[in-house]
Amino acid sequence: MSTFYVMAPPDLKDPVASPHEADRLVFVADRFSWAAFVISIIWIIWHRMWLVLLGYLAITLALEVTAAFAGGIAPAVAAFAVALLFGFEANGLRRWTMERSGWRVLGLACGSDQTEAELRFFQSLQSKSSGSSPASQPPAPIVRPSRVIPKIGTETVVGLTLGQETSR
Repeated sequence: MSTFYVMAPPDLKDPVASPHEADRLVFVADRFSWAAFVISIIWIIWHRMWLVLLGYLAITLALEVTAAFAGGIAPAVAAFAVALLFGFEANGLRRWTMERSGWRVLGLACGSDQTEAELRFFQSLQSKSSGSSPASQPPAPIVRPSRVIPKIGTETVVGLTLGQETSR
């Protein structure tokens, strides 16, 4: 199950008002990005993350020049390390870039994929806007866990020690 940040543009008033407004929301996954790992620069340009592009190029250039002086496989290891680190942080940097542009986080949505997360998010928004509150719903029944008492032979286990079995 993946978690997605739901990002709204600065001028969005009500995401449930119309389908057009709902289509403007962006779901940013909070997970490793394979596309950012494999084709980092293209991924950055595609998402228009210009400050991140400058930082990525500066860090990559500095690390590659330093690794070139070490020789051997150091440049390859450095390139792989930068790509791996960027793959882990790419979606966080995308969210950061969007927040700098005035986008705001509306909430989190969970699902096995983006479609399921969108369905869950909009379903929760609709239930909030329709006025059904948890107080108006009947309380859930209280389920008490069964009381399992671990035993070794005739003695009960108490923490890390054995204690005498008590009768009930």
